[in-house]
Amino acid sequence: MVFENELDKIMKSIRNFLNKLHIGYKCRSVFIKVYLNPENSKIVHFFYEKGWIKSYFIKNNELIIYLRYINNKPLFIKIKFISTPGFRKYFTKEGILFYKKIISGNAQTLVHTSYGLLSLKSVENLKIGGEISYLLYE
Repeated sequence: MVFENELDKIMKSIRNFLNKLHIGYKCRSVFIKVYLNPENSKIVHFFYEKGWIKSYFIKNNELIIYLRYINNKPLFIKIKFISTPGFRKYFTKEGILFYKKIISGNAQTLVHTSYGLLSLKSVENLKIGGEISYLLYE
């Protein structure tokens, strides 16, 4: 199925981006570099719109991403992968509301939907389900 291959490609890009982000924060880097492709561009723009990264720009076919710190502390302390290529976790809109009650209040949740990558709050407002992929702990 073409859709599954596209979704796998997007999930792989997000996973690679989040791994680099996590390592960047652990090393206290000012910025990280990721390969420029359409998936990474969407992910980085999504993070920028949410205020989860300071800024970004394109140079020599790479995205240079400036990490955001608050009071000299990383914005995200821990990144947890929920859905994996080998074990997908899809939730209905009711399941997502139940899941929201389970997770702690200091985590940002990323959900893959038919509308693209959304935060848990956006999914809740749209009243749709999706694949809960990642938790970003602040």
